[in-house]
Amino acid sequence: MVLQVKKLKQNRRFQSVVEEIEASILRNDLKPGDQLPPEMELKEMFGTGRGTVREALRVLEEKGLIVIRAGASGGAFVQEANPAKLTEHLDLLVQSRGISADHISEFREAVEPMAASLAAARADTEGITRLNEAFASAKAAFDSGDAAGFLKGDVAVHVAIAELTENPLLVAVLRMVHEQVLDTSDEYALEGDETLADNMDDLRTLVEAVTDGRVDDAARLALNHIHKFHGCMKAAKN
Repeated sequence: MVLQVKKLKQNRRFQSVVEEIEASILRNDLKPGDQLPPEMELKEMFGTGRGTVREALRVLEEKGLIVIRAGASGGAFVQEANPAKLTEHLDLLVQSRGISADHISEFREAVEPMAASLAAARADTEGITRLNEAFASAKAAFDSGDAAGFLKGDVAVHVAIAELTENPLLVAVLRMVHEQVLDTSDEYALEGDETLADNMDDLRTLVEAVTDGRVDDAARLALNHIHKFHGCMKAAKN
C-alpha cells in the first residue's frame, strides 16, 4: 500500500482529502483489501483536522470506494468498485422521473443490439450454459402463467447476454438498467397471454441467435424485441 499526500490548503481541505485518496485508489496505489492509515495518522499526513478526515472517509464510503469496519480490527479498507452504489443513484433518478420510458427505450435501442452482436461473436461454452439456464427459467415461468417470474427470467437472459460481451462497462450498465429499472418497476409489468407469448418468442429467437453465433441476426432480433417491448408499454399507458 502506498498513500502519498501533500499538505492541503485551508479552503480545500475536505474535498482535497477525498480527491487525494480517490486518486490513489484509481491509480491502483491503494488496492482492494488495503487498509488506510488510522484517522490520527491521516490527520497528520494531510495537515488537517480529525473532523475533516472523518467527513472525507464518509464520502469515500458513500462512493463505494472504501468500507469502514468497527471494532479492534476495524478501520477504513479499500474495496472493489461497487456497481450497487451507481444502481442506487439510477434508481433515485428513475423515481424522481428524471429518466422516462422513452429515455430507457432510446438507450436500449442504441446499446443492446451491439451487446447482442458482441455476445454472439464472443460466447463461450460456460457463458452459453448460463444463458440457456436463464432462458429455461423464463420459459418455466411462462409455461406456468407466472408473468412476474417471466419478467425476472427475461431480465436474467439480458444480463447473461451482457456478460457474454466480456465488456465490464456494458455488463455494469445493462445490469443496472434491467435489474434496477425493468425488474423493479410496475410500469414494466407485462400483462396478457398474447403479450407474454410474443415476448417469449422474441426471447427464444434472440437466445438461439446468440448461441449459434449469428452476429447480425442477434443485433436485429435484439432491436425488434426492444421495439415490441416498449411498444407494449406505451400501449398499456394509453
